Amino acid sequence: MKMYDLNKILVAVDSSLYSTNTIKFALDFGKKFDCVVDALHVVDTIQFEGPFIHDLSGVLGFEPFINFSAELKKTLEEKGRSILQAFSEMAQNENVKFHSFIEVGIIPITIVKTSYEYDMVFIGKKGVNASFDRGILGSNIESTVRRIKKPIFVADKDFYEIKNIVVGYDGRDSAKEALKLANVCATSLKAKIHIVNVRKDETETLDNTDLKITYLTKQKSVADTLIEYAKSLTNPLLMLGAYNKNRLLEMILGSTTEAILRKESNLPLIIVR
Repeated sequence: MKMYDLNKILVAVDSSLYSTNTIKFALDFGKKFDCVVDALHVVDTIQFEGPFIHDLSGVLGFEPFINFSAELKKTLEEKGRSILQAFSEMAQNENVKFHSFIEVGIIPITIVKTSYEYDMVFIGKKGVNASFDRGILGSNIESTVRRIKKPIFVADKDFYEIKNIVVGYDGRDSAKEALKLANVCATSLKAKIHIVNVRKDETETLDNTDLKITYLTKQKSVADTLIEYAKSLTNPLLMLGAYNKNRLLEMILGSTTEAILRKESNLPLIIVR
């Protein structure tokens, strides 16, 4: 049985608006849990070692990886230090204990590898290329969310102090873990918990539970029903168990977790495994 004790939080940062709000959420947790918040900025190797550099070098008529990629890497590292400096100033203003560091690597892999030392990871729903994303999620974000084993807080484009926590509950182990974490968060955040189950019709109930559950009858989809309920509350946070363990079933039917991530709901979300 997992025990949730937030002592160290990792927040992945870049130069996007989503990242700014992610930092605000992470620092709010850091202050209310009295824990350390570490900021990680990843200099993406794909930007200076990928096919784009090969193609650009060919067009411009010079050999790749001699000067251009080294200069680009240096520029990206300088930009990363500026981003972390802004984070440091925000953390100091909030009197939150913090550290910050830069890593060079592939973004999702680096975040996941670093996350093993932390109790929760905060990440923005979109990155610096948000305006060019075809889907709702950035590709780096989606890959990170799928790989990470720790609870992950996905911040949307608005920040607020959380007052209500909506736990999507279906009796699965991951939903039970989400409920345990919700109880921990509710105490420090001074938030109210709402345990919600979305059912196909009004006769369905969950067996073998003494929880006080709010049953919602599905109107459009489970994701839409949960989002609509959460948005009826003040300053809500959605908390869900992770993806279905049956990946084949998930590929065919999709998952509620992924559906909520892909919608423009403007709701913060914690995913728990």
